Amino acid sequence: MTARARNIGTHRSAAAIGVVAATLLTGTACASAADGRQTAEVAAAEATPSAPAHDATQPDDLVAEDPLAGLEEYAQDRADALWAAGYYLEDAFALAELWDVPLLEAKGRAGQLLLDGKPVPIAPGASLDLTDPDTLAMLDLEAYWDAGYTGDDGAALAALWNVDVNGAKVTAGRMLRDGQPLPIGPSGTPAP
Repeated sequence: MTARARNIGTHRSAAAIGVVAATLLTGTACASAADGRQTAEVAAAEATPSAPAHDATQPDDLVAEDPLAGLEEYAQDRADALWAAGYYLEDAFALAELWDVPLLEAKGRAGQLLLDGKPVPIAPGASLDLTDPDTLAMLDLEAYWDAGYTGDDGAALAALWNVDVNGAKVTAGRMLRDGQPLPIGPSGTPAP
């Protein structure tokens, strides 16, 4: 699967948490990354030059995880390599758990492994829950957009199938993932 330049309402609740953290850290809203998978925590980390100091008077269990932890491992080219290889945020969380490192560091390490031509211990998409209907719908929509279909194509399919537009896009994506042809061709350009 290829990286997308759009956020299609995916199951990235962790990204929403990153947005809240980034807003609190920077005091401004963070822009979404071009590939739709970079979380706002990265934007906040790049906007903040150093991590906040640890308050030694506060018990460790009350200190929130440092959102900038692992920043030294993170670089945009590494993240781009990770997403371009078909990895998802869930995979990055699994790598962070496997390596017992912060999320940013896991994304940076995995991206560097890919740039160096070395294997990553978790395959792209291996951490997705394929029994979750939301995950399957996300994959169907990804297949729809990546094949070059547009919003207008979705409206045409919805009229043809007498369903709502989102339902048409999901159905079309499922058909594409199953290797079935659609009754109309894409109006846009397929993803590389």
